[in-house]
Amino acid sequence: MTRLPVLGWKEEASLPEWGIKRLRVKLDTGAKTSAIHVSSMEVVGHHELDGHRLPVLDLVIPLSRIRPDRVARTRAKVVGYRSVRDTGANAERRPLVRTRLVCGPIDADIEVTVTDRTGMIFRMILGRQALSGHAVVDPEQGYTTARSAKRSVDDASSRRVR
Repeated sequence: MTRLPVLGWKEEASLPEWGIKRLRVKLDTGAKTSAIHVSSMEVVGHHELDGHRLPVLDLVIPLSRIRPDRVARTRAKVVGYRSVRDTGANAERRPLVRTRLVCGPIDADIEVTVTDRTGMIFRMILGRQALSGHAVVDPEQGYTTARSAKRSVDDASSRRVR
């Protein structure tokens, strides 16, 4: 039996296809689907998928709550829609898109709903579907990938011949 790597309840991730190098994410095992905060979403075209005509969205993704000038802009093809209950238990129909996620040992294409998460601390949540088969979550830990990356750099520099 292969042991899955352990991640904390919050981590740093990147979405390379969207040019996002660093984004704080919350690992939410209570959520089935992942979600990302967008401040703006505009239909800029359409594409065909399995005989269906679906929109192409222009997305503005805020990367920080503190620095509103830090945003990423990208285009994403809608691959479907999901009905999702928000934190207030209100059902919302959200566009579903795909992108590549890198978070510690996870390097996978995932599905993400796009929505307005204003007021939420994390710009993105990773749900069970993105985590399944890739990692387990230890709710007592946070930023384990940042610590292990720092430890690797520290270990490498301590081995350096001076």
